[in-house]
Amino acid sequence: MSRAEAALVARGYEACRETTRAHAASFYLASHALAGHTRRGAYAVYAFCRRIDDAIDEAEGAPRDELERRVRSLRAMLDAVCSFDVLEDPSLAALRDTTRRFALERRPFDELIDGVAWDVTLEQIADDEEFERYCYLVAGTVGAMMAQLFGTSGPEALPRATDLGVAMQITNILRDVREDYRQRGRVYLPQTALARYGIARDELGRDTASPALRELVAEYAGRARARYASADEGIGMITSAAGRAATTVMRAAYSEILTVLEARGWDVLEGRARVSTAGKLSAVARFSLERLQR
Repeated sequence: MSRAEAALVARGYEACRETTRAHAASFYLASHALAGHTRRGAYAVYAFCRRIDDAIDEAEGAPRDELERRVRSLRAMLDAVCSFDVLEDPSLAALRDTTRRFALERRPFDELIDGVAWDVTLEQIADDEEFERYCYLVAGTVGAMMAQLFGTSGPEALPRATDLGVAMQITNILRDVREDYRQRGRVYLPQTALARYGIARDELGRDTASPALRELVAEYAGRARARYASADEGIGMITSAAGRAATTVMRAAYSEILTVLEARGWDVLEGRARVSTAGKLSAVARFSLERLQR
């Protein structure tokens, strides 16, 4: 790598770090368990995932051809990252350095683009099969990226990593039920589940959840917790101690949102559930202790 290329990559990693710090509090907290190339790589991966999300979100409400243009542009960026062409974008240069250093596969990035593009066109998810597919595309893929970045002891670790991403996405969906409905007209809870509990779509915009909605949320929180439990079995398959520590922080900090919701009696309409930094650190400590006692 020439001095000019090295300088571009260094600028890119710093830009990616700033993007992560500004937009992903829990992930940025977890990144402090990492060091060196792995930490910088995590920032590069997150920053590109954020770029995907922002680029496609900006096409919401625009003509279909604008969405397609943006998807093509993102795939062209991946083409450039995976090629030997000269790059001028510092963040893409950092991502190229990361993908080559850690032998990251392209497929999860393409699948994430598919998921985010799907997101801006949907109004409601039909059933549990579609729900699972959506959660995999927009979040399970990121789990796969991080597993490759941290290194794992075998192929059985990859499904555990995707389970963590899916669990976190289900947690996001439950936390943001009212916000998604009021601000975007979106319903991510499956239509079949709402029908099964007798919940009308417009109930999701209220200030208090009905008993039926609380039961539905408790059911899907149970599904998320089952995914977290599956992911826990994969933490020991991560080959680096730093990777295991970062994954532990993310898992514990994110699953604590469910603890907050449960303390509210699963009322997801009361307001957005938030976990303070102190609360996240406490959750990490509790989870780490539980793992040691197993």
